[in-house]
Amino acid sequence: MPWEAFVYGGIAAMTAEAVTFPIDMSKTRLQIQGQIADPRLSALKYRGMLHTLATVAKEEGIGSLFRGAKFALLRQGTYGTIRLGIYYNVKRVFEKSCEGGIMPSHYLVLLGATAGVIGSFVTTPTDVMRVRMQANFQSTSPGLLRAFLRVRETEGIKGLYRGAIPNAQRAAIVNGVQIPTYDVTKRNLIAAGFSDSKSTHFGSSLFAGFLGSCFSQPIDVAKTRMMNQNLIHDKQVTLYKGVVDTLIATAKHEGIGALWKGFIPTFSRLGPWNVCFFMTYEQLKAFDCWRRGTDEITF
Repeated sequence: MPWEAFVYGGIAAMTAEAVTFPIDMSKTRLQIQGQIADPRLSALKYRGMLHTLATVAKEEGIGSLFRGAKFALLRQGTYGTIRLGIYYNVKRVFEKSCEGGIMPSHYLVLLGATAGVIGSFVTTPTDVMRVRMQANFQSTSPGLLRAFLRVRETEGIKGLYRGAIPNAQRAAIVNGVQIPTYDVTKRNLIAAGFSDSKSTHFGSSLFAGFLGSCFSQPIDVAKTRMMNQNLIHDKQVTLYKGVVDTLIATAKHEGIGALWKGFIPTFSRLGPWNVCFFMTYEQLKAFDCWRRGTDEITF
């Protein structure tokens, strides 16, 4: 398999994550508040993305907006590498045997979902740490190794994979929608007469981010809440027993709309994240063509 899709995918993912990380932090804070079973989070402290960002910056400092960024960058460096590398390499192989060299959309969805599940499972421990650092109201955070060891000592290996199932389900939905939507939208725009330009990449990636947000938000809420549950009053407490239980409990106690809690910051992040990611990835593809002195894209 060509290495470029793996390496450039990781670079593009880390770039997008660094640019949009504060928005992701606000999404996490909005999603975990209002949980009746956890007295620390029962109050509705934040009233939206901008209010969350302003409140956290005022009460905890500007640096708190980037709390957990090292875990997020570590995750995207591996997750982005795995999912993009698998998706585009497998897609390229199968397209050779497809009519017209175009892989059917439903196969693209299945391929994107599979690549997302594999990548998310491998990187779940880093995602657990990212969520907990973002939900942490303290001004300091431990180093990478110390944070992993602390969870392992207090909660065992299972603690590092808490929320792995909803994480994989969300990854399947996001990648099954997001990447194929970008590819198909870009292909159709070019077929309709638009050039393979930055404006085409921008529109395709923004639309992919919107659909990804719509389909993945309930699972994302469940994932965030399951990952954040750990110790309450020095006792091991399991607030949610699984994805379905989390979704039912959230809808029952907070209303069905709570399943889309944090949608605005989710799309406000996923939209720009997709734009930054795919446009960076397209520029890296152009760079690779320049590096090899050819117009042929090999990944």
